[in-house]
Amino acid sequence: MSMASKKWFRQGMCFRQLGYLLCIWCLAGFAQATEASAEMQPVDQTQEIPQLSWYLDSFLELADDVEEANERGHKLVLYFHQEGCPYCYNLVTRVFPHPDVNALMAQNYELIELDIWGSRVVTLQDGTELAEKQLAAMLKVQYTPTLIFLDETGTPELRVDGYRPPEAFLDLVQGLIAGKSVLPDPEGVSEQLLDLSQPANLPVAVQLIAGDCAACVDFNKEVLERADTQNLLAEYQRVDINLSDNPRIKLPGDRTVTAGDWARELGISYLPAWLFYDAAGKEQFRVDAYVRAFHFNSALQYVASGAYKQQPEFQRYIHDQADQLRNSGQSVNILE
Repeated sequence: MSMASKKWFRQGMCFRQLGYLLCIWCLAGFAQATEASAEMQPVDQTQEIPQLSWYLDSFLELADDVEEANERGHKLVLYFHQEGCPYCYNLVTRVFPHPDVNALMAQNYELIELDIWGSRVVTLQDGTELAEKQLAAMLKVQYTPTLIFLDETGTPELRVDGYRPPEAFLDLVQGLIAGKSVLPDPEGVSEQLLDLSQPANLPVAVQLIAGDCAACVDFNKEVLERADTQNLLAEYQRVDINLSDNPRIKLPGDRTVTAGDWARELGISYLPAWLFYDAAGKEQFRVDAYVRAFHFNSALQYVASGAYKQQPEFQRYIHDQADQLRNSGQSVNILE
C-alpha cells in the first residue's frame, strides 16, 4: 500500500478500541475522580472507552509513522499495555482524559498502543520486523503501562515505566516539552557522603525521596508501614536518599556524584523511586512509578529471592506469584 493510500485509509478508519478491559469515561464523574487521583479503580472488563483524538491507528511501520507524525507537527509515543492491567486501565480512564493532559498530548503527540504479549508485527525504522511481544522483550519492558516518548527522528527521549497519577503525568510531559526535569532543584550540596561503592552482605534497597514529596509521605503510610512490607525490607540493606538535601554519593569505581545528578543520570522521573541492587552492587530492578503494596512487595521478593536470575520478565513473575496465591486459597488484590 502506498504512503498516500495509507494516509487516506487512516483518515477513513475508525480508531481501534484498546480492548475490553477499558471502561467508558463518564464525564459527569470525572471532576470528582481527579480530586482523588491516587485512588486506583479496579478493571471493569465489560466496558470500553472511546479513543482520544491523538491515538494513532497505525500499520506499525514506525518509519512511516514518524514521518507522518512530523508532517502533522507531532511526535510519537509507544504505549505498552496488557489485558487486565489495572494501572493501564487507570491511565486510560483517569489520566489520558484529564482535560489538561488530553490537550497537551493532542497538541504534541500521537500514541501507538502495543500489547506486551501481542503478535502483531512491528516494522522498526531499520526494517527489522518483530512481534509486539518481541519488541517489548527487546526494550526490556517490565511494567505496564510503559510509555516511550520518541523525538522527531524516532529516537527514544523519555521512558516512563509504570503509572503516574494525572498531576504527576502532566508535570512529566510539560517538563519533557520544556526540557526540564521533574526532580527537585537543590539549593546546594550536603556534606553527607553515602557510600554505595562496596559489596554488601545483603541486597541493597535505595529509596529516593524529596522533602516536599506528598507521594513519598503517602507511600510510606500506605505501603512501607505495612508489616508484610517491613518483613520483606528486612532482607535488604536499606539506604534512603533525600534529593532535597542533595548528599554526595560514592559509586563503584570510586566515582562520587551529587544525589541530584545521579538521579538525573538514572532517568528517575517519579518519587519515591526505589533501586534494588544485588549483594555485588549491580542494579537488578527498580520501581519508578506509583505502585501499591502487591507490586512493590513482589519487586522486593523478586530481587531478594534471586528469582530474576531464572525469570527475567517481571510481569511473568508476578503472574506466577498471583496464581500460586490463588491456588493456595488466598485472595489476591493487586490494588491493595
